[in-house]
Amino acid sequence: MYLINGRFIIFLGVLCYLVGRGIFIGVTHKKNNPLNWIKEAINFLFVLYLLMVVSVTLFPLALWIDFNFEQIKYGLNLIPLISIIKDFSKIGIAYDGDSAFMIGLIIRNVGGNILLLMPLGVLAPFISKKFKPMKKSVLLALLVSISIEFIQFIELLAGGRGRTVDVDDVICNVIGASLGYLIYKIMYRLIVKYQIKFLQNLDSEKLIM
Repeated sequence: MYLINGRFIIFLGVLCYLVGRGIFIGVTHKKNNPLNWIKEAINFLFVLYLLMVVSVTLFPLALWIDFNFEQIKYGLNLIPLISIIKDFSKIGIAYDGDSAFMIGLIIRNVGGNILLLMPLGVLAPFISKKFKPMKKSVLLALLVSISIEFIQFIELLAGGRGRTVDVDDVICNVIGASLGYLIYKIMYRLIVKYQIKFLQNLDSEKLIM
């Protein structure tokens, strides 16, 4: 059994992006047009964020296939909010009645899924004008979250230990992206109010070319 570590994917992804972006800039950049380093930094942070999401949600990845349909019974939930309600019902019962530990576990699970796609809600409207409407940003987050759960379902079918596929994760992801979008709107109003010109320029163009 061999596991591919998520940190390796981050390292490989960052390396490929830097090399590819460097070649692209070298070929297309004009000397009389100064490079926008702020734009490049935001591009890099966005790519790094996506790689971290992939690393956290899909790795470590096992290089073996051991189909076990029994795992679906324990690792799949398609009923909204039922897993969160079950976790709350275990407070004072599970882990030898350690309520503090169980509450912390719920906070880490729910809070972690909310925080996971919150940066997407902030960055997506800056990355492309098409995501300026909240509906489109939230739809993007929904598609990303469903895609993650679908890949996790494939891993679950293939025998991935510890994998779960939960509709509650999707709900929390979308809530997080919606909160992120609200943060973007606050940032945008501050940009306009205080006339932060370099950020206004970023907001008026598509970042990733």
